[in-house]
Amino acid sequence: MRRTVVIVAVALLAALGYGAYASTQPPDRHEFRITAVEAAQSAHDALQTAYLAGVALRDGRATALYVTVLLDGGTRRTTKTVATLAELPPPDEEMRTLRDELAPLLTEAVQRLGDAAADPTDIDALPPLTERLANFLDRYA
Repeated sequence: MRRTVVIVAVALLAALGYGAYASTQPPDRHEFRITAVEAAQSAHDALQTAYLAGVALRDGRATALYVTVLLDGGTRRTTKTVATLAELPPPDEEMRTLRDELAPLLTEAVQRLGDAAADPTDIDALPPLTERLANFLDRYA
């Protein structure tokens, strides 16, 4: 019985040690690229939703409360994925270039979503940014 407890304890410590080791390792290219694409997709979707919701509100087909809830959710999801990407160091020069291309788009997306939350009908700046994110996704997704 005691031997079984020792074996289980050693196995548990080994698993915890590996988990700690794996969590401190920098991301590989694939993980970094996937995280970047997820952040771009989240921003793209939130901007597209904000635009459609703003049009619906402006045209009287949606209530302000409904649009506010949509914008709040999209902004929170986008901010979370942007923060996740910001925490990851790029593993090589190519991924650094990808990050440097995407970071200004994500920063602008969070700003535009904040602007849309303040005035949901002020949506004219959203489609061009959505298109730039779509172009990024076409290249990297």
